[in-house]
Amino acid sequence: MQLNQFTYFIALEKYGSFSKAAEAVGISQPALTLQIQKLEEELGYRLLDRSRKPFQVTREGEAFLERALDIVQRVDELKDLSIEMSEEIAGHLRVGIIPTVAPYLVPLFIDDLQKKYPQLHLEIQELKTEEIVEELKRGNIDCGILTTPIQAGSVIKRALFYERFYLYVSEGHELFQKDEIDLNDVDFSQLWYLQEGNCFQNQVNSICQLSGQTDGTEHLVYKSNSIESLRRIVESKRGITFIPELATIDIPVELEDWVKDIAGIPPLREVSLVLTRSQAKERQVEALTTILLNNIPGRMKKKPEGLIIDTDI
Repeated sequence: MQLNQFTYFIALEKYGSFSKAAEAVGISQPALTLQIQKLEEELGYRLLDRSRKPFQVTREGEAFLERALDIVQRVDELKDLSIEMSEEIAGHLRVGIIPTVAPYLVPLFIDDLQKKYPQLHLEIQELKTEEIVEELKRGNIDCGILTTPIQAGSVIKRALFYERFYLYVSEGHELFQKDEIDLNDVDFSQLWYLQEGNCFQNQVNSICQLSGQTDGTEHLVYKSNSIESLRRIVESKRGITFIPELATIDIPVELEDWVKDIAGIPPLREVSLVLTRSQAKERQVEALTTILLNNIPGRMKKKPEGLIIDTDI
């Protein structure tokens, strides 16, 4: 049994195709097929059910995959051991950040990080919550930044900061003159939404339900994962949307009156760093965390009074 066979099987499960997996690992398709067959012969059980089209990983294959991922990840950690033992913060750190946090958070800390740790190569991917958890399990990223709580027993989390939810209201809207808005006064048919399945949208739905209302029948559905897109729509059309606190930082002075407090107990979202229990790049992650927190507004680092909205993920 060889380590490269583990890598081949992991790629095969990921791509769901012998040809794509072979291309990803840099060998021919016949060679990949032969290596998987040899692995199955040595194990004494089938990893793949080839009677199905496309093939499916067997129950034994799923159990083997979990252990293979752990072994390959630990070998990769050994390769980084010299960097870990060095006094210098260097190497390659791969971070997944959800799209409703990344555009506001990254600009706050990236310059400071690069100046303080020029030898640290940071790779950032915008990924959905489920993708971050899956990529962490596979060892394809080293840590993630997302909103919590989430149901994922295989990762651990560190709360970083808390954001209040605000309403962003067009000056043509009947509620524009109010500084604080009761959600019971909002006509939810005028509310612009993010695409369903987005954790931010799940939280917005929960806030609406807490107010005892549901969304109305929309005349126009705009499916997007971008809070900035919703802001632009509100600015060009009469309407209203929810935005998180970080998104209010770069709003032009002339539009600050469009940001409205929500009356009553303020709804919050908790933004956390997540990683696996066998994290090897602890010093790099700690350096990132420290720089990030140094650049977050102080008021957001301490949990305020309010209700943390579940992500329903």
